[in-house]
Amino acid sequence: MKKDYGKIAERLIELLGGKDNIKSVFHCMTRLRFYVKNKSLVNEKEIEKIPEVPGVNWYENQFQVIVGNEVDAIFKALESKGIKTGEEKENSKSSNGVFSKIVDTITGCMTPMIPALTAAGMIKVILTLTNYFHILTDKSSTYQVLNFIGDVAFYFMPFLIAANAAKVFKVNQALSLIIAGVLLHPNFVKLVEGKGLITFIGLPVSKVSYSYSVIPIILMVWIMSYIEKLVDRITPKMTKIILNPTLVILICAPLALILVGPAGDIAGNGLAVAINFLSQKLGFVVLALLAAAFPFIVMTGMHHALTPIGLSAIATGGSDTLIFVSQICANIAQSGATFAVAVKTKNKNMKQLSAASGISALMGITEPALYGVTMKLKRPIFAAAIAAGIGGVVGGILQVSLYIPQNSIMSIPCFIGKKGMGNLVYGIIMIAVTFVSSFIITYVIGFEDIKEQEAEELEESKLEAQKEVKPLVEKIEVFAPIKGEVVALENVPDKVFADKSLGAGIAVIPDEGKVYSPVDGKVTMIMDSKHGIAIEAEEGLQLLIHIGLETVKLNGKYFKAHVQNGDLVKKGDLLIEFDKEKIEAEGYNLITPILVVNANDYIKSVPMVKEREKVQVNDKLLTIV
Repeated sequence: MKKDYGKIAERLIELLGGKDNIKSVFHCMTRLRFYVKNKSLVNEKEIEKIPEVPGVNWYENQFQVIVGNEVDAIFKALESKGIKTGEEKENSKSSNGVFSKIVDTITGCMTPMIPALTAAGMIKVILTLTNYFHILTDKSSTYQVLNFIGDVAFYFMPFLIAANAAKVFKVNQALSLIIAGVLLHPNFVKLVEGKGLITFIGLPVSKVSYSYSVIPIILMVWIMSYIEKLVDRITPKMTKIILNPTLVILICAPLALILVGPAGDIAGNGLAVAINFLSQKLGFVVLALLAAAFPFIVMTGMHHALTPIGLSAIATGGSDTLIFVSQICANIAQSGATFAVAVKTKNKNMKQLSAASGISALMGITEPALYGVTMKLKRPIFAAAIAAGIGGVVGGILQVSLYIPQNSIMSIPCFIGKKGMGNLVYGIIMIAVTFVSSFIITYVIGFEDIKEQEAEELEESKLEAQKEVKPLVEKIEVFAPIKGEVVALENVPDKVFADKSLGAGIAVIPDEGKVYSPVDGKVTMIMDSKHGIAIEAEEGLQLLIHIGLETVKLNGKYFKAHVQNGDLVKKGDLLIEFDKEKIEAEGYNLITPILVVNANDYIKSVPMVKEREKVQVNDKLLTIV
C-alpha cells in the first residue's frame, strides 16, 4: 500500500504549531530541519509517535525531525502544503554563534554533495573488486570509462561545492561555477603541470592542482559574496546588467588564482598534515576518542563539517587514517548496539525498528539507530560509544588506512590500496571487533524495555481519541469578540476564508480596535504578528480570530497583545488591541473572521445574528451543536 506522505506532512505541520509557526524547512540525508517561531508550540512527544519518525533533536534554534530514507518524499509533501523551504539565516554576535555559522556553512556546502560522493565511492569500490578478482584489468577501456565516471565527483568537486556555496552565501550560482571552472580549466592545468613560471599582470600564480579540493572554492565564493555587493554599489543602474557580472569575474578570477586559491590549498594541506601528525604521534588514542565521540558529534550536526578534512587527507596523501576510519567505527558500533536491542527487546515495534535501524547503520546512515533506539534507551548509546572507542584502538594500533571515502560496511574494499592486502585484513578485523563488542556490551548492560511505557501511552492515546469523538449533546455558545457589523463567511473577500478551508464561522467588520475572548478557555496560539489568536474553549471547541486580511505583512505593527500562549481566559477578557485607523490608512481590509477550526467534530455551526446586523461585544454570535 502506497504511503500518503501528504497526511504525514499535515500531521507534522499540526504538531509543529501550524503553518504560521514554521519559518522554514530544509533537509539533509536523513533529517527534516525546521526553524520555528515559538518552540513551546512544538509537540515533540506526539511527533515521536509518528511511525515514520524514529526521533527528534533540537540543535540551537533548529528542530530536527529524523525520518531516514523517506526524508525527500516528506520534504516534498511539506513543500506542496505551502511550507517555506530553505535554510534560515539567524544573526548571532556571540562566539558560539560565529562557530555555529562556520559549521552550518560547511554543512550547507557539503551535505548536498553526499549522494554524489556516495555514488562515486561505490563505483570506485566496484572497480577495486573487479580488478582484484581479475574480472576487469585496469588497462581495459571498460575499466577506464568506469574509472573516470567514478572519479568525476571527486575531480570536479569544486564545481559541486561552488553550486552549493552559491546558495549558502546567496551569490550568483553561474558566476560561482565560472570561478570553479577557472581553477579546473584544462589550459590552467597544463600550465600547472608545465615547467615555467605562471604570472598574471606581473603577479605570480601558484602552481596548485584544485581537483579534489574543498576549502579554496568555499573561501572564494564567500569572498565573492562581498565583492558582488561592492560592485553592485559602485556601478550605475543602467549598466548593472553588463558591468556587474563582468567586474565580478574580472576581480574574482585573478584573486582566486593568485591569493585565495593558494591560501585555501595551504589550509587544506595543513589539515591533512595535522591529521597525519596526530595519527603518527598519538596513534590509537586520537582515533579512539574521535570514534567514541562521533555519535554525540552527529547530534550537533557537526559531522559533515569534518568531511573536508578527510577529503583533504585523501587528496594530498592518498588515504585517510582518522576522519572516515573513525566514522566507520562509530557507525558499525551503532549497528551492533541496535541489533542487540532487536534480539533482547520484548516489544514488537522496537524489535522491528531496531532491526531496520541496524541495517541502515551498517550502510552508513545512523540517525534512525541513534535517535530511534540507542539514545531513546540511554544505555545502548554509551555501549556503542565504548565499542566505537575499542574499534578505534584496534584501527589505530593496526594503522588502518582508507583509500576511498566511505563510512559503512561497504568500506571493506576501500581498504585495498598501497599497503596491500594486509590493510584490508586489518580493516575487516577493526569492523568485526567494533560490531561484536558493541553487540555484547549492549546485550550485557541491557536497557529498560519500553513495552510497558508504550502500552500506557497507547492506552492514553485511545482515551484521548475517545474524548475527541465523544458525541456532543449540549450547545456551545460563542459570543461576539469584537464590536461591529456581521458578514457571512462566504462573503469575506478572501477565498481561503470564503471557501471555509480553515473552518466554519462568521466575520465582523470592526467598529473599534479591541478583541475580547468569545468563550472561557485557553489561548493555544497567538501569532508573532499579533493579527491572529487561537483559543480552545473548555468544551474542546477550537476558535481562530483573524484580524483583517493580509495584516500579517504588518509584522505586529499597530497591534498589542494582552495575553500570551497558555493563558487561561474568561469570556469578555481583553485579548488584543489594534490601531484601526492607522491599519486602514495603510490600505488593509480589517474584516475579521471568527472560525470554528474543528467544525467537523460537530453537527452544525449556526449564526445567531443576520448579515449586516450590528453586534456588541459579548452578544451571542454562534451556536455550535
